[in-house]
Amino acid sequence: MTESQSNARMETNVVKVQGVDPNFLAKYTEEDHSLDTLKEHRIVPRLKIIQAPSDINLKAAFGEGSLIVRPGDTLICKFNAEPKTFKFVPLFFFVEYAKWLDLKDANSKVKGPIVERVFDSTSPIAIKAKDPNKRREVYEGYEHKPENEKYYYRYVEHLRFIGLIYGEHPLVGTPITLSFERGEFSQGKNFISAIMLRRQMIDGQSKQVPLWAQVWQFSVQFKAPDANRKWYGLKFEAADPSIIQESEAEAMRTLNKEFKELFNQQRLLVQEDVADEDKEIGSVEATDAF
Repeated sequence: MTESQSNARMETNVVKVQGVDPNFLAKYTEEDHSLDTLKEHRIVPRLKIIQAPSDINLKAAFGEGSLIVRPGDTLICKFNAEPKTFKFVPLFFFVEYAKWLDLKDANSKVKGPIVERVFDSTSPIAIKAKDPNKRREVYEGYEHKPENEKYYYRYVEHLRFIGLIYGEHPLVGTPITLSFERGEFSQGKNFISAIMLRRQMIDGQSKQVPLWAQVWQFSVQFKAPDANRKWYGLKFEAADPSIIQESEAEAMRTLNKEFKELFNQQRLLVQEDVADEDKEIGSVEATDAF
């Protein structure tokens, strides 16, 4: 994201009113705090890949295998048509553990698909999410029902990367979340390993490149490990160039610090899909990741 691209991105968000000089706000913006309280509730949009069981309207609008950002349903890339790729700068990483409702449970009083989410890896939810034998838990009172009538909670470990769309993409500079869980959990682990191996010669020594300075290219790939499990997932590779520009370093590092501070204060959330039917793709469970 060059300086000219950044300026172009910001210009698209400027409200222009005919006959009004927007510079009149100059004397107010320097000390303005009207947006401060909004910053306390940062919910970052999440990328979603449209799968075979996805909403019929989404499939009609974008096609299976397309990657969109929610909310807003804006196209990022496609599986078999242009644009096929996008570049991403990961700014911050964290692990989240969540207790999910059964997707068939339409009568729950809980708003959204997640009952509870935690960041503590020693919590009961985290322990269940990391144990293949405890990731499914039947609803209380449903133990003796026929199998097709039982509801199950799901305990899921989410690998979250918050970052920016980068490069020549129309949405350059947009903050998004890449989330790896269940069937895609192993790919998230692979991405972590690749990030840790990214090194550069600095002052004659090989040193790790900071997370916020790395550039990766993503695309969508079709996965079919067997006849019963088929879905679209993310594929990553080194971008060209693979490191941000020097003029962008200070801004990227500042964003990393901001997201870390929000996380430490437990004010950083990821936008979940309320009707996240894709969690049932090919009966993919987190056990597939091990």
